[in-house]
Amino acid sequence: MAGHRWSDSDDDLARRMAQFQLPPTIPERGAPPRPAVTRLTYQYAWGSESDIVYRRNPDLHYLVRDDSLLVKPQLNGIIVFRPWDWLETVLEGIIEWEIPAHEESKIILQSGDVQYAPPRRLSLLVDQAFVRVHQIISPFEISVGRKNYEDERHWLYDSSLDIASVAVKVGPFRVEATAGREVYVDGDVAPNQRQPKDAIDTYIVYADYRGIEDHRFAVYTIIRDDTLTEKQRKLLERKTRRELYGVRALGRPTDAFNYWFEFAQMLGKDGPSLEGPTRGGPTKRFLAHAYDVGATYRFNTLPLLPSITVGYAVGSGDKSPNDRNNNEFRQSGLQTNETRFAGVSKFKIYGEALDPELSNLKIFTASVGCRPFSTAFVEFVYHRYRLDEFDTSLNSAVTAEMNRVERLRGRSKDVGTEYDVVIGFRRILGLRLGLDVRAGWFDPGTAFLRNERNNRAPIIRRADQAMSVIAKFWW
Repeated sequence: MAGHRWSDSDDDLARRMAQFQLPPTIPERGAPPRPAVTRLTYQYAWGSESDIVYRRNPDLHYLVRDDSLLVKPQLNGIIVFRPWDWLETVLEGIIEWEIPAHEESKIILQSGDVQYAPPRRLSLLVDQAFVRVHQIISPFEISVGRKNYEDERHWLYDSSLDIASVAVKVGPFRVEATAGREVYVDGDVAPNQRQPKDAIDTYIVYADYRGIEDHRFAVYTIIRDDTLTEKQRKLLERKTRRELYGVRALGRPTDAFNYWFEFAQMLGKDGPSLEGPTRGGPTKRFLAHAYDVGATYRFNTLPLLPSITVGYAVGSGDKSPNDRNNNEFRQSGLQTNETRFAGVSKFKIYGEALDPELSNLKIFTASVGCRPFSTAFVEFVYHRYRLDEFDTSLNSAVTAEMNRVERLRGRSKDVGTEYDVVIGFRRILGLRLGLDVRAGWFDPGTAFLRNERNNRAPIIRRADQAMSVIAKFWW
């Protein structure tokens, strides 16, 4: 065990330990015969991850009709075929239909922009379809096709990519280099359905080390370079090239304690604005950073197995928008920021209702959880948000603008507070049925104050609360 010193009491314990002998490995010396089949030629699995998603008041104004309720039945299946030891093929498909039980066809945002409801159709998506060659080219392996990429915390990526990759593993070290796009080939085979093709080249180099038991260390580079044509680029604000360089450490040295550490530096180019008053401005350099640290402790000897989690995350903001540097951190764009603390359910670690990207934000998180039954876990999560630098908008699920009354009340960095409840059930009625219920309440801070009259006769009021509830059924 790391950090443990050998003592006299340990010598006494060693003398009292039972002796054992490894079993023989040679048949002539009594070893059992080797199984006739050493490779599973076929494997398959199927299941469902169906959602019911309710969002209330993302505009933070009860008079704006922007609530939504979506029902998302889903069925997924995967087939793995290994005709030879050195070749593996994977095919995974997802049938999903987003059914709007309630959704506004058009919403006018505070910025004046109009948000239209996207089309909701049956989707038959090829989520994975790749081949992997290994062993005969050991220590290398090559993968080509559509492959799902997930890191442990979904902080870097949680997405399917059309890729070609090369990986090498030597002892505790593994390095994988990947090049591709999110959608290079249309993967939706349902009638009258189409995946919009992606025009952002993605390059990933991820190297990790697992030579210390129960600890993982990694360094990575993620480059996303947009290759949009001028016509396609009109849908976006700028042409950008994001380069993320980072290090991370994850570990669970004991059954009771685990930790995480993330640090990323963002470089690259932020191209000139294509529309608006700053159209044709100078190209800026990205120079931003972010970090996320935290730990969970489980009281495994107490009733209900309680646990506590504390975390702090910062994504830098841009203090001087008119200089040559853009200091606002942005994540890769492939992340979902979903993981679990001590429970069985994954959830939005930066808040279910606000659901922000770690960009120009400081987030303090505290959580307590317990296991009231052997098949259930309940977690209560608290988030406190502040801007890193003054701004008028967030990259989040909340569409309201900030600091709209700064001439009357001054600017504020107080984004607000969120309270989340996460409940996970597994093995319901002894079946493989599971249910996750995740609910979040976002209480806006003074950065979201609004004026309901005019500057001559102002009526300053706090923004209204937002809520999100997600029920996920597992089978």
